[in-house]
Amino acid sequence: MRSVDEILDVLKEHDALKTGHFVLASGKHSGHYFQVAMLTQHPRVLQDLIRSPLDSWAGNVAVVLSAAVGGIPVGQQVALHVGCRSIFAERNEKNRMILKRSFAIQPGEKILMVEDVITTGGTLDELNPLVEEHGGEIVGVFTVVNRSGKSTWNQLPIASVVACEFPVYDPADCPLCREGVPAHRPGTKKV
Repeated sequence: MRSVDEILDVLKEHDALKTGHFVLASGKHSGHYFQVAMLTQHPRVLQDLIRSPLDSWAGNVAVVLSAAVGGIPVGQQVALHVGCRSIFAERNEKNRMILKRSFAIQPGEKILMVEDVITTGGTLDELNPLVEEHGGEIVGVFTVVNRSGKSTWNQLPIASVVACEFPVYDPADCPLCREGVPAHRPGTKKV
């Protein structure tokens, strides 16, 4: 089992942990940004990292549900490890998460929701109604990076490769803004 520092070193080595001034998907600001896509370019490294936190779900999940775009490669790797289907939700023209491409959740199916990074859990909150409206049962959450400071979401366990908390600021209280450091918004989610 690797330590938090060792895992952060792997993320830095693959340029998946960046420092600067960033606008996160939540609209909040931070001096740290996890771009897990840089890590997913190396599927064997990702597979090695996710193996241990997923062992308890192997054989106990019917579907991995992730969000496009960042969650897709992670969801594929997770589904491969736990031995189930992998589907993803996409945003429609109204910026709402929906299932497309003939993806479906059957009533009673056990769902593991997968994210690349969790900060506020907003994307999980968007995915939850999809599962509910199709009658699926969410059994837990997996993420590569959990920066939320929580071990559960909606009373369900969050498993992660690494859990760490870097400061996150409301834009009005951001010290980086006060210092005049230009902010970058590297993500794709509309804020």
